[in-house]
Amino acid sequence: MPKQEHAEAVQSETPENKTPENKTPGKTESPAETSAEPLVRAETQSDELNDGLNPLERRILALERRGFKHQGSKEKAIKALGFPPIAYYQMLNVMLDDERVRAAAPRLVDALRARRDAD
Repeated sequence: MPKQEHAEAVQSETPENKTPENKTPGKTESPAETSAEPLVRAETQSDELNDGLNPLERRILALERRGFKHQGSKEKAIKALGFPPIAYYQMLNVMLDDERVRAAAPRLVDALRARRDAD
């Protein structure tokens, strides 16, 4: 590889030359824009979650999306939500039959329904 092509390839691989999808090449950001970015992202995500689910239902779905290696880890997370495991699984079972929940997370609900029905 000629020196110029090699230098261009190495330069294009450096982090400062990578352009994120939502950034304009050559645009510099002020520190205020950089620190506000996570806030804008959080607001956008909360707008996407405006699906008719209450906050508890969203937290239960978020917990079910997580992967747990050990059953004890999941039970600790359930207790952190403020529920005994039996009450949590009863709520989850009711949620799996709710079409609002399925509309909000179809793949997750289908997978959980399949697991429930297999038992």
